[in-house]
Amino acid sequence: MSEWNASRYNHISTCQMMLAEEELRRLKLGGSERIIDVGCGDGKVTAEIARMVPRGSVLGVDPSHNMIDFAIRHFPPEKTANLRFAIADARSLPYREEFDLAVSFNALHWVREQEAALRSLYEALKPGGRATLRFVPKGKVVLEYFIEDTRQAPRWVSYFNDFQAPFAHFTPEEYRTMAARAGFEIDHILVEQRAWDFETPEAFTEFCRATFVEWLRRLPESERPIFITDVLSRYRAGVPPEKANEFRFQQMEVALTRNR
Repeated sequence: MSEWNASRYNHISTCQMMLAEEELRRLKLGGSERIIDVGCGDGKVTAEIARMVPRGSVLGVDPSHNMIDFAIRHFPPEKTANLRFAIADARSLPYREEFDLAVSFNALHWVREQEAALRSLYEALKPGGRATLRFVPKGKVVLEYFIEDTRQAPRWVSYFNDFQAPFAHFTPEEYRTMAARAGFEIDHILVEQRAWDFETPEAFTEFCRATFVEWLRRLPESERPIFITDVLSRYRAGVPPEKANEFRFQQMEVALTRNR
């Protein structure tokens, strides 16, 4: 996995923050829970969760050193005593029956070994603990599919020898099966269509620069803007001009319980 640019991500992640805040408003919390945020990124969502559990504690974990360094700098313990951050891989969390709630917001679709992540989440939760997950499912209009199509075009294919797509998308039925195999009771799985208007081509391009990490690292610096332009041209094909800066995507919301 390549390192993400934490400052760049922080600058362009308004959409991700909005989606996480929607989910946080639905959480039923008593204020004393121990919570783990898996794939916490720059830490701003994790810090918001910490404010919701003043008598509890929140741990944000992410495999990216850059992200965790950024989170610790911007949300240090002296500012939020019940919040801490650690480098950890969702597939092998080093925690056993420690948390009342696990959350993950638009991070798990970057974990190819999804069943390993689910088993790891299960082990980290206390019996009776809950998991609330949000991520991109398998769908018809997924930006990553356009990136994959682009990298296989004649101009780009030579840069991607032995490349493996860095994402994992699943249908609700596939995810239900995997979660059950991990031991979870499935409370609900919902899918909804969403859109986010970046308003300007520059903002949409900056979003791509921040999130196309695994693809762009294969390319010379001079070729990266051209690759992004190529992807967005394919993505916008057939889209009315007024929708050219609209990011269309789906969200899958998963609620799980560890019963034993």
